[in-house]
Amino acid sequence: MRKGEINMIIRRELLCAKVKEKLDLGRILLYEPYKNILVKFKELRIDINAKDFDPVAKVYDGLLSVPSEIREYYEALLGVTSYYHHSQGGRGKYLEKKIASSFETCSLDIELSKLPFWLEQPSLHKKKGIFTQQGLSSDEKKILRTIEWDWIGDRDVNTDVGSVIQDKKTIVLVELKNRVDTGGVAGRREIWTSEKFGIFVEYLKSNKKLFRKNDKKFSLAELLKSFGIENLEIYIGILFDKGDNPATVKSDKVNGFYSSSKQGFEYLKSLIKQSSTVSIAKEDPENLQMELRLTYSNLKVRIGALYGNDVTSSLFRKELPVSDLLLLRYDDIWLSQLIAIDERAILLKNQRNYMTTFLDLLKRDKDLRTRYDVLINSECGESELKEIVNYLLDKYPVVFEDKLLPAGKEKEGYLGDVIQVLCASEA
Repeated sequence: MRKGEINMIIRRELLCAKVKEKLDLGRILLYEPYKNILVKFKELRIDINAKDFDPVAKVYDGLLSVPSEIREYYEALLGVTSYYHHSQGGRGKYLEKKIASSFETCSLDIELSKLPFWLEQPSLHKKKGIFTQQGLSSDEKKILRTIEWDWIGDRDVNTDVGSVIQDKKTIVLVELKNRVDTGGVAGRREIWTSEKFGIFVEYLKSNKKLFRKNDKKFSLAELLKSFGIENLEIYIGILFDKGDNPATVKSDKVNGFYSSSKQGFEYLKSLIKQSSTVSIAKEDPENLQMELRLTYSNLKVRIGALYGNDVTSSLFRKELPVSDLLLLRYDDIWLSQLIAIDERAILLKNQRNYMTTFLDLLKRDKDLRTRYDVLINSECGESELKEIVNYLLDKYPVVFEDKLLPAGKEKEGYLGDVIQVLCASEA
């Protein structure tokens, strides 16, 4: 360590620096989309031509009028952030996948038409939902193609997540909303009415045949009975309030769309009251819950709303605080994005930066390559990181020039962050 040095190197918690094969499913869900972003950010940090602006964009985005002293930083900011906002493919279904990965018999994208497939092949259905059809083997794709069940219903309906509770002979289907204010009035109401729950109620009212296998036809109730299911629960599940705390009826009333759910609840009640085959056995209008009785089947049906921890407890029949769904907190995205902005701005201004300097030294210094390999194998361990930064600044102090250091940054800490995000993109 250099004389008088105050070591400001901070070891970051980077998911993409970890060995993928050692990660559990919940972390793998983040690993691939994070890795794709980090690899692109690396390109933006080392290649001036990685992002260009056409003449119209230069005018519209103000690149031709921005003051010269901040031009490179502004261009880097636009280039990095525009890429990030167009590359969030892993975010949309993350919570659904995280929930499904938390319980063995929980799956996602439950289509009514595919209900027999889910009940016969729960593991394969779950794998397809999480990894898509591209993640299946050839044999698994064949099973999917050759399922024996035909769908003969009119209107299909899809639910975000579902769970089979075998010892309770129960199926739980949940349409998820991340927060009390997600989806708006129309989005909330349509779940209860003709787009989701209303379809189930209409099929239960008519007892219409929906499935066929070997010329034998089944209604929804008959299908569930054939698989030993005695209880069907269908819910809208609202996970969080506006402050990232578990949602409640109260927070939905104050900051959400409870009134729209209430309207939908009343709509279902009116639909059921018109039926001679389905009746309301019990209801809790405040908490938007009802139990239905069928004249032609012993199937017990519950339809309603769930809030906060009740979502996971109903899906899994065990306690799993919804706040735990947010516990996978890593530094990959915020750190790599900020480093990419700074490094690209410096690259545009000086044609080099700390990352290009480090990559150039890797080509020329075998000892450095060895140390870098040790760092990657340690998953960016703190002692290994400090060792490589101190090695660089002791042996190559001249090349890590102050003019390549962003204003307000401390050299050791900044270089450590640059190396860590590179390590995470290449590990």
